Amino acid sequence: MKKYFLLAVLATVLAACGTTNAGAPAASAKPGVVTVEVAYLNHPPVRPVLSDIDKLLATYGDKVSVSRYDFDTPEGTAFAKAKGITEHTPIAIFVNGSMELTLNGRDVKFYSFPQGQGTGMVAGGAWTVQDLQQALDQATGKAS
Repeated sequence: MKKYFLLAVLATVLAACGTTNAGAPAASAKPGVVTVEVAYLNHPPVRPVLSDIDKLLATYGDKVSVSRYDFDTPEGTAFAKAKGITEHTPIAIFVNGSMELTLNGRDVKFYSFPQGQGTGMVAGGAWTVQDLQQALDQATGKAS
């Protein structure tokens, strides 16, 4: 009985520490810090795109708080359910909780592969890594 009580206490403490996806930092709600949530399938052909996204995110340093969710894990499945993602999805990116943003009067949805990087089975979305950069510049107040 003590063992189960200790496990329950440990689970509560870990939950209170604000971690997601196997210990990755949870998205921050600090003023001025942009939250970015990246949900993905962790296998080819998605990995090269994730590498491009990670390189971009790294340029923002502590201006962004990034949480990652692998769709093939229980955490990723729960995230997808919470966000209403029900289809086979290679990548979904949320900036401050939204997957759809308006950039220069154009609505952009950060869903599926970037333009031109889709596969025979999954078409590319209507966004580019440059669109993601523009969205992050806009959200962080960084001059483009």
